[in-house]
Formats: sequence, C-alpha cells, structure tokens
Amino acid sequence: MLFTLIYLTSLLVVAFAIPPIITVSLRKRLFDDPNESRKIHKRIIPNFGGVAIFTGFLFSCSIFIPSHILPEANVLMGAGLVLFMIGLKDDIIGLGPGIKFVAQFASAFIVAMVANIRITDLHGVFGVYDLPYYASITLTVFFIVGIVNAFNLIDGIDGLAGSIGLILCVTFGVLFYKSGDLGWAYLATALAGALLGFLFFNVTPARIFMGDSGSLLLGFIGAVLSIKFTTISLTENVMAGPFVVTSGMGLVSAILIVPVFDTLRVFTLRIMRGTSPFTADSNHIHHRLLSLGLSHVQATLVLASVNVVFIVTALALQSLGDAQLISLIMLLMLSLNGVLSLSINIIRKRALLLSNSVKADEKMPKTEKSFAERVLEKISEN
Repeated sequence: MLFTLIYLTSLLVVAFAIPPIITVSLRKRLFDDPNESRKIHKRIIPNFGGVAIFTGFLFSCSIFIPSHILPEANVLMGAGLVLFMIGLKDDIIGLGPGIKFVAQFASAFIVAMVANIRITDLHGVFGVYDLPYYASITLTVFFIVGIVNAFNLIDGIDGLAGSIGLILCVTFGVLFYKSGDLGWAYLATALAGALLGFLFFNVTPARIFMGDSGSLLLGFIGAVLSIKFTTISLTENVMAGPFVVTSGMGLVSAILIVPVFDTLRVFTLRIMRGTSPFTADSNHIHHRLLSLGLSHVQATLVLASVNVVFIVTALALQSLGDAQLISLIMLLMLSLNGVLSLSINIIRKRALLLSNSVKADEKMPKTEKSFAERVLEKISEN
C-alpha cells in the first residue's frame, strides 16, 4: 500500500506541476533554443521538466519515508539539491563545464564521506576485492560524477533519459524490496513515479524537456542506488523472481549499460580525433539510430528494449561472476554497436547510389529522390 502511495504521489505532483511550468516558461521565454546546430527539435520547448521531477520526488520522499527507515535520506536530498540548483542555473543562463564539475564533485564527496555510501569492494574485477578507505572514497566520487554525466549525455531525444531512468528505478525498487531494504525501495519508487509523470509530457511530440536540473539529479540518484545495491550484494544473495543475485556489480553494469557505453564510446572517439572529450557533437547512439530513419519514439524503444534484455540476461547469468559478466555485457554491447555501424554504412552507400542516380536520371520517381536526400542529410550529421 505504501509503495502505491509513494508512486502515485510523485506521479500526480509532477503531472499537476508541469502544465503551469510550461505556461510560465513560454510567457517568460525560458526555453531550449532550437537554433543551436546540435538540436534535433525545431520547436520552442521549455526545458524545466527537472523542476517538476525534483518537486514530486522530494515531496513524496519527505512525506512517506521515515528517517529511521532511510537515515541517509537528508544527506542525499542535500547533495541532490546542489546538483538540482546548478542544473537549473545552467538551464536558465548556461554555465561552463568547470562550475558544473565542482558541484558534481561536491555532491559526490557529501555522499561518500557524510552518508558513508561508498564502493568498498570491486568483487574481484581487475583482481581487486577490498578497497582502502581513501581509494574507496576516490573511486566512489569518480563513479558518481561519471554516471551523472552519462545520464546528462543521453538526454538528447524525446523520452530517452526518462525511460532509461524509469527502468533503472523499477529494477532497483524490486531488488531493494526483495533484499528487505525498504527505505531504498521507497526512494526508487518515488523517483519512478516522478519520471513516469514527466514522460507523459516528454514523449513525441515533447511538450517539455528534462533539462540539466532533471538529468543531473537522475544520474546522481541512479549512481547512489547502484553503489548501495552492490554493497548489499556483498553480504547477502538477493532473490529476484527465479533468479538469485550473486554478481551484484555485473547486474548493475547491465542496468547502466546504455548511458555508460554511450559515454565511453563518444569520449573515446573524441580523444582519438584529437578533440576534447567534452566537446559536444551529434554522434551519440540515439543520433545514430535517428540516422537510420527511426523516429524519437522508435529510437527510445530500441534502447529501452536493449536495456531490459541486458538486465534479464545479467540476472540469468549470475553464476558467471562479476568480472566475467561485465566483460560479456561489454562484448555484447560492442557487437550491437558494430551491427549499428554496419547498418549505417549500408544505408549510406544506398543513399549515395540513389543520389548519383538522381543526378544522372531526372526521371527518377520523387519517392526515391526524397529518400536519398533525407538519408544523406541525416547521415551527414553523424
């Protein structure tokens, strides 16, 4: 019953908050600029969905989660507030990466040192088990900052960040419930409700975007839930339906695979090209799916489905152990990326052939001519 109350409260607060946020944003001309070169959308759309998400999430947690069930809640909300405020300021006036990184590192340090939520063991990955205290603090901080930015980077098409975040929250909500950690299950449920309320307004055609205030908060909570679950999985085996979770870190890697892989991929490519890894471009996985002719909804469904399949696969292969499971997940994702690259190359060649045919044959049907022009335009962006 309490899960339902938490979920519905977050959802309804967000659902009732977004329409006035949209109205005020348009009246005050506070919206995402569609004229920027990387922007996919062509309409004026407010980007303050994070305000509604944070409000619904905070309200539900404050009302329904007692402090004795989740003692770390106040610290988490304080650290999350830092990221929310810096993201909101970025949405309004724009900020350089420096000040955003300072805020991210500050929030991560608060979690690691004040709430004592840390990565204490690598489960044998790279042959490492127990971590010394300061190594644990350092790794935790960089992990949180990395996940925060990974979620920020996948917030590029309608519904994607919200859908991946919803899958994460539902998965962790079930896992924490099964492990008996109700406070963390309530926290995940509150964010799940807030995200679903937001997605009603963010699916194509989107009426509002999440903005940095939402994506930074989502990545932050996702990182904290990941760390907490890996810590729990060290001392107990969690039952998840017919599966027994014995490789917690491997399962977490599957839950985070879409934003993490996309971030690692684009950063690697940028470095190989001699540019800064923080230089924005249109080479993310969701952009590449759009270049295949998929719509925003279709691209989001593809990536969300991949995420779910990887989670189920990780649950089914728990006996492999963390190191082997993580390696398998990355190998599978690399294979899928290879298939995507091959598909894009095939379509590019077809479009180029059609383009040459257009120049040579003015009698070509308009449908084929339109296809060639449309695909070439999309692929040229990637």
